[in-house]
Amino acid sequence: MSADNNDWGCCGDNPDTEEYIKCQKCSKKFHVACLSSPSVIKPSELSTWECPLCTSLRPKTGHNDNTPVRFNPNVTVRASKRQALQSPPIIGASADEVRGIMQEYCKSITSKIDSLAISISSEIKSVKEEMLEIRSSMDFMNSKYELLIKDHKETKQAIVDFQKENSALKTNVKDLTARINTLEQNARAMNVEIQCIPEKKNENLMQVVTQLGTVLKCNVKNEDVINCTRIAKINPNSTRPKSIVAQFANKKIRDEFLAASINFNRKKAMQDKLNSSHLGFNGEKSPIFIVDHLSPMNKSLHAAARKIDKEKGYKHVWVRNGRIFMRKTDNSDYTLIRDMDSLNCIK
Repeated sequence: MSADNNDWGCCGDNPDTEEYIKCQKCSKKFHVACLSSPSVIKPSELSTWECPLCTSLRPKTGHNDNTPVRFNPNVTVRASKRQALQSPPIIGASADEVRGIMQEYCKSITSKIDSLAISISSEIKSVKEEMLEIRSSMDFMNSKYELLIKDHKETKQAIVDFQKENSALKTNVKDLTARINTLEQNARAMNVEIQCIPEKKNENLMQVVTQLGTVLKCNVKNEDVINCTRIAKINPNSTRPKSIVAQFANKKIRDEFLAASINFNRKKAMQDKLNSSHLGFNGEKSPIFIVDHLSPMNKSLHAAARKIDKEKGYKHVWVRNGRIFMRKTDNSDYTLIRDMDSLNCIK
């Protein structure tokens, strides 16, 4: 039921639609929402409920203002204090105002969300660009890695091919070296090397060889010797005289000359074996050796064999027809030394 605004002790708005309560003393109506401290009011309290203003005007309990008081002229009686009124009720906001506040709040939140979304979008775009750069770099590195792997495989295969080729070349070189050594040794097949004959100025080496044949009881004529010469020393610092290389007209004469030197020294004492005194040289006797004229490779191989002979305890090392032989004992089998590999197999 509609009521006049004068009957209201609060705002008086929307009298028909909002819940209100009536003061039993001043008969004013109050919206429940307008009360400063709204509380749950029981139905049994509606008949005795008083508004805040009426409650503040109610006399204080425990005072009896109607009791007579003895008059004292020396006592000043102050007037009664004015009772403090209740704070005016809080006026609630209307629905439109609340709606406007909510709309402004929503606009503010939406604006912040939009700003945050733009910031996030910018950051995401930056991250995407960085990811694209990283992916591009990874693709580049991957292509380089694949190329590197390909080059590595090709290089590895090339190394394998080179190793095979090198092994084949080593075999060929070894074979060619052996062939060259054989050719060099065959070219010396009619030569002998005479070692440790003292050197003299204006010496006649041809006469020395024929004289040596006489000593060895081997008939050697001047026409049997094609060439005689002294060769350079392997070790320039050696005190031994240069060796004489004599080339005979044929292999038969050469073999007879070598055999005669072996027979001459056989079963003779060391001081009586072939030496410089047999050729008429005065002074200290120096032994004279007549051996096969070896190629440089066979000469190095012969020197290595004599070294191994001492280390391994072999009894005999000798050369025949340009080939090197070793025998550990008088009754053991001989070993042909073809190259350094066969020499390294000696036990």
